[in-house]
Amino acid sequence: MTILFDNPNQIELEISPDLVEQLWRHSGTSWNIFLNQVCLQTFLPTLEEDVTIDEVSVPSFWTHVNGAAFTWRNKRIILIPEISIDTTECTIPQEWVDIPKLAGDYYLAVQINPDELSLRVWGYTTHKDIKLSATYNFDRTYSLDAQYFIPDLNVLWVVSQLNANEPTRVTVPALSSGSATQAENLLLRLGNSNIIQPRLEIPFSLWAGLITDDNWRQRLYQLRQGISTKTNLGLWLQNTFADAWQSLDTILSPNLGASFGLRTTENDTSIKRVKCLNLPDGEAFLVLGLETEPDGRMGIRIQLRSGSQDEYLASGTCLKLVSASGDVIQSVQSRNLDNIIQLKRFKSPVGVEFSVQVEVGEFVVMENFVL
Repeated sequence: MTILFDNPNQIELEISPDLVEQLWRHSGTSWNIFLNQVCLQTFLPTLEEDVTIDEVSVPSFWTHVNGAAFTWRNKRIILIPEISIDTTECTIPQEWVDIPKLAGDYYLAVQINPDELSLRVWGYTTHKDIKLSATYNFDRTYSLDAQYFIPDLNVLWVVSQLNANEPTRVTVPALSSGSATQAENLLLRLGNSNIIQPRLEIPFSLWAGLITDDNWRQRLYQLRQGISTKTNLGLWLQNTFADAWQSLDTILSPNLGASFGLRTTENDTSIKRVKCLNLPDGEAFLVLGLETEPDGRMGIRIQLRSGSQDEYLASGTCLKLVSASGDVIQSVQSRNLDNIIQLKRFKSPVGVEFSVQVEVGEFVVMENFVL
């Protein structure tokens, strides 16, 4: 790393060509991911103290929102990298300003020159200045004029030591996160890669709930990348299970499994696990039983059930077995007062992929499996 001194009041750094090559190779050709990784990994070594990189400084966040965050001297710092040669203003995504969990104390405007492999921090400002003086734009960003940025970062270093209690933030109202059912519907909608900017497709409060939840954010990233998360049933034979797939006794009431014939008997060698699904009318439970057949194939039994004998699946709830090519192999639909619906038991060779789809009206949940 080389520090350049064209402007004595500003930090200007040389970007390592090796770092550029490495990050571009692993960024999935996403320019925004690449830009933020270069910014973060080039700037942080200039700090002589330990920093804590924020949990949202990851590709699943950078795919949608520009900016990287870390904590330094108990202050939250937001880096906003841009490649524009215009430094008359800085554009800050709304996520970094109006989501309490993400809002920072100080915001550093960073100009990156990809041709000269250089990075320049041309000024810093505070959350307070952004809220009081910035212009809010239709694309959910704030634009703050350069006059509100202090170009000399030495001022920031001094203030952080001598005036650590300097007021830097304006209180922003808490945002209510949506329900799990609502999140599933939003993921299904926004997972369509034809939607160019999913952050602008839904109300900001709903988007804030998705983007700040690690699980939902990662699922959205995978959906838009065409990455399907598959449950490897072969691992079940080795007593290895994902956290979402629990034993029957953990989730179902003591009498429920027995009443539906699910409890393991002395001669029963099948493996049974259950996963809780959040459906529009409440929770339901997907149960999958697995056992090895004499011919080496796997026998599979799939059920969808309510949480208790006094609860019922919504009428018209559909349970489908779907092939890897998207064909519906079999399906079953609930009637009024059904506690349980079940697919016909089937056998399949090891290595085969399939999906189980649950539909309630327009709401769809899909679980992917590989044997």
